[in-house]
Amino acid sequence: MIKAYKAEGIVLARRNIGEADKLITIFTKQFGKKKVLAKGVRRLKSKRAPYLELCTHVSLILHPGKTFDYLTEVAACDTFSYLRTRLERIGFAYIALELTDKLTAEHQEAFFIFEQLREFLYTLNTQKTTRKEVISHLVTYKQELLGELGFIQKEIPLQAMLLDQTIESITETRIKSSELLTSIQKQL
Repeated sequence: MIKAYKAEGIVLARRNIGEADKLITIFTKQFGKKKVLAKGVRRLKSKRAPYLELCTHVSLILHPGKTFDYLTEVAACDTFSYLRTRLERIGFAYIALELTDKLTAEHQEAFFIFEQLREFLYTLNTQKTTRKEVISHLVTYKQELLGELGFIQKEIPLQAMLLDQTIESITETRIKSSELLTSIQKQL
């Protein structure tokens, strides 16, 4: 029988399954992107639910399953509390999460991408970071993500518009988080 194992990751996406469960997409430091089943987290008394919010850096204990591994324990490493109080910064974070989710394959270790995503979230969580710096860091994250995954050459920097066009041609869809950010910025 295979035993439980530990992982550290960032919550990228969540989807309700059945009455009380969620399918959580986590980008882990050790295993890359994984989809794990969190049983019972939608119940009111669930102690794990608060730690499985989008954009949370978590430590996990997982048990192997047939289709999905099961989440048995979770603890927050960082909830990025300042980021969560700023609507525009949440929009920038969602872009990074969506890009990471759409562009990376499951079960492929990508330590560098994990570190870059975590660093970007820490930048967003820093109160002193200006809007201009956030935009610059997002462009850098996109460049590094595409370069690390082999979609572009790492040495040749691309302009923000060309990066977005490249991403949309790879995913064959528009990035929904970008549209969310645009609507947030119009309201501010």
